[in-house]
Amino acid sequence: MFLVEGKHSINSLLPSKGDIKDGLLKMILYCNLIETKVDGKDMECRPILELTSTKLKGQINSNSSEKEISDFINNNAFNEGQKQIIKKLFEETKCNNFAVNIKHESLDRL
Repeated sequence: MFLVEGKHSINSLLPSKGDIKDGLLKMILYCNLIETKVDGKDMECRPILELTSTKLKGQINSNSSEKEISDFINNNAFNEGQKQIIKKLFEETKCNNFAVNIKHESLDRL
């Protein structure tokens, strides 16, 4: 079962830092669930933070290759601060066992 927290931006490439921090807080909660059941059956959960924007071209996720990430960053002309946010988010996913998707709002879930 996917536990998805979505944050969206209309006017910038990434949601605000405050929105991203809120999403990370929810990932902490989702990652610390001891057990999850649906109709009495145990379910394995996969927490996902999904960041979307109307301004983005393409998509990446925390499992993307270095080349895919680099191409995505170049195609969207991210500034240094935005690049650092993406880098830190992806590092956080590895330490805390959740995923991040960054994409245009209209693209299907990864």
